[in-house]
Amino acid sequence: MTNSISIIEDLFRYNDWANARIFDLARELTNAQLDAPRELGFGSLRNTIFHLLTAEEIWLERWQLVPWRPFPTDSQGMALEDMEALLRQVAQARQQLINEERKTLWKREVAFKDSRGNEYREPLIMLLIHVANHGIYHRAQALSYLKSHGRTVPVGLDYLLYKLARPSLEQTPDTVAGLRALGLEVATKAGWQATWDGWLMERYFAYHDWANDQVLSAMLDQNDAVLDRPFDMGLGSLRQTVVHLVNAESWWWENWENRPQSFPAYAAHDLASLQQRLQELRQQRNEFLGNLNPDQSQEACVAKFGELDVRVRIEESLLQLCCHGTHHRAQLVNMLRHSGLKIPAVDVVDWWRGLPTDAA
Repeated sequence: MTNSISIIEDLFRYNDWANARIFDLARELTNAQLDAPRELGFGSLRNTIFHLLTAEEIWLERWQLVPWRPFPTDSQGMALEDMEALLRQVAQARQQLINEERKTLWKREVAFKDSRGNEYREPLIMLLIHVANHGIYHRAQALSYLKSHGRTVPVGLDYLLYKLARPSLEQTPDTVAGLRALGLEVATKAGWQATWDGWLMERYFAYHDWANDQVLSAMLDQNDAVLDRPFDMGLGSLRQTVVHLVNAESWWWENWENRPQSFPAYAAHDLASLQQRLQELRQQRNEFLGNLNPDQSQEACVAKFGELDVRVRIEESLLQLCCHGTHHRAQLVNMLRHSGLKIPAVDVVDWWRGLPTDAA
């Protein structure tokens, strides 16, 4: 029997699960490897992990109305085990705050100053989503560092993989065996099931679509040499990574329509056709999302992993699509930076602050 939690709590349990795996991968690296300079994230793996920690600390302090302090960016050689211990403390304190604010559905307006001293007043629920999403973005960078040192995990750290490790649905014995053979963590004991929140999901997808548009706009009018420049991150190039994002939208749509199939193979497309296809899929998905009721959100759909049929709840697949987009946009932004192109804003708070008051 599964336990019910909110989407907010589920995303932070995913956040904490994925953070723990970053530390597991980094634990045996040398100080030279942790501090090896690279134009990615915050300049080194240690500093990028440190940023994950300080972001969670600073945002928690803002919600707790702790007086402003500068946002530290240099880890100054802090040990990994110390950062890991501090992140666990932050997670515990954040869960306590989530529990205390549950009765208001986290709609309290939080007044705070950002790292530059600019003043804002924003709803706690959107700031919570921002922090959970921010972790996905920077873990993508951390994984790229780890890969360069020969430290990888099978498939990655997708939300869907967390749901296999903490399942709300049972898989068949053959699927469990097949996934474990790939090196994935797959539990058979029921974990927890997130309750449906249509308001939150619609806004997470509105952000997701806006952020995709931000990245695509930065790539428009670029020649093939830029779009197909090889990178040791993402799917290997700007174009291939965008195709992967579009294929993910198409793949999940087929799964929701009870037409499970293997993930689409890569096929090159021009950006204009990719943008048009993304708009078509977006319209279909948003109509589907708008008509989804709480009972339907908990129904199972089948997603094919090779020859394996994996059962996930529709709500879980929706969250996977949003989280997956954030992961790959982090890679796209890094490729844009290395290509000398304009770096778009892609944070949840950037999207929220750009909305008309009545739309927010």
